[in-house]
Amino acid sequence: MLKSFFETQWGLTRNPFSGRATYAEDNQIVYVPEMFGPQRDEFLRKFVVAPLENGQPVLGAVWSVIPGDPKARGFGKSTMMGEEAKIINRDFGFETLTHLGVSEDDARKNPVLASYVSFNTKANEGIASIDAAAFHLVRFLLRSTDAKGVKVHQRLREHAAALLVKEGKADAGKESDAIVREVISRFRNLAVSIDIRNLLADYLDHLASGDTDALEDFLSSEVSAWHHNRNGLKYLQVFVVFAELANIQHFTFFIDQVEDFTSESQPAKIRKNVKIIRDALLESEPFASRTSFIFQLHPDAYRRLGDAWAHEDLRDLNYDSPLNAPFVVTLKGLEKFESAHLLADRCLNYPTFAVPGRKKGIWPFTEGSLRKVWQETKPRPRAFLRALYDLLELAKAEKVGTLDEKYITPKLEGLRARVQEEEADDELGADDRLS
Repeated sequence: MLKSFFETQWGLTRNPFSGRATYAEDNQIVYVPEMFGPQRDEFLRKFVVAPLENGQPVLGAVWSVIPGDPKARGFGKSTMMGEEAKIINRDFGFETLTHLGVSEDDARKNPVLASYVSFNTKANEGIASIDAAAFHLVRFLLRSTDAKGVKVHQRLREHAAALLVKEGKADAGKESDAIVREVISRFRNLAVSIDIRNLLADYLDHLASGDTDALEDFLSSEVSAWHHNRNGLKYLQVFVVFAELANIQHFTFFIDQVEDFTSESQPAKIRKNVKIIRDALLESEPFASRTSFIFQLHPDAYRRLGDAWAHEDLRDLNYDSPLNAPFVVTLKGLEKFESAHLLADRCLNYPTFAVPGRKKGIWPFTEGSLRKVWQETKPRPRAFLRALYDLLELAKAEKVGTLDEKYITPKLEGLRARVQEEEADDELGADDRLS
């Protein structure tokens, strides 16, 4: 394969910046949690540590707000929710909890899991209902791996089997039967009733078997979109009870683009979905005692959901209410140049993109040129990253080695127009599939 200008001139395998308009779980991105500054710890304390300390789940929200911009997108809300969920699932929250001052012993005794889903009503067979969202929360968990690539499901099954044998509830070699029996027994003792038969019975058998590949094949090939759009909540309920057998103490589920299921819905449909959120997710077991639900919000989403939310007597989650401080995080974006500098540096020197021996730092940008890009795009991380992506692509085409202030300055008007165009697209409700 021929070496590109990226490699010969800049020591990069390819463009390290994201040129995409939205976060997607499967896209390879460089996640730089430090760019959020103290807000990252605030996020984790409120939505992961506090529920463990208080013994009570949280209904919370991650906000972004800009005067005059009803959607205030591009602040990294989706990226933070999705990537932090992956980090938590790598070791059942051990690194996250100890980072926040929890002792290693307590972190081991209080394993946690997290998941992420984004509503998308515009895509073919998109996620447009609570059932569909719940099903995809399960799929996210099943895709999660530890540092060695071992899937969450495999580790949960091993833990559950060992605990059941230790408690005398399973004989060695017959752990799968015991897991099925214990899950069914748990639901029998709950007010919520699930008829675990047909596909749900097959699903539980796969969970209990420990064969993660077979489980994933079953969910992707045998469970139709029609079925999970009507029964997805049951799949999540069964998974949570299964994970309880492995001693998981708390779950944090992040719900992104919640306004999307309101964008094409009449008030009655919105009220129905919000009622399901209250009745099935917040007030019924197995969720009520150990599952936090965190929604991504911005002013437009809040306006669309407001009446239905109030009708169901849910905490309003308004970002500017002092009473909501324990339950709300409002991301500020790249308010400081130091955060933007750190983000660019990490992307340019990430091992996946940087070839051995690459010149360190923010090169081929200079301090002055990077500051100019930040000033044109702040405080939105997404706009900053897309601007850097575009500039590198342009410099590659023009065979420019260093993107200094002289090179950047004539491009500033175009960067400014690009940011304004993105904001206008957001206000018009642009179809993300065309981004």
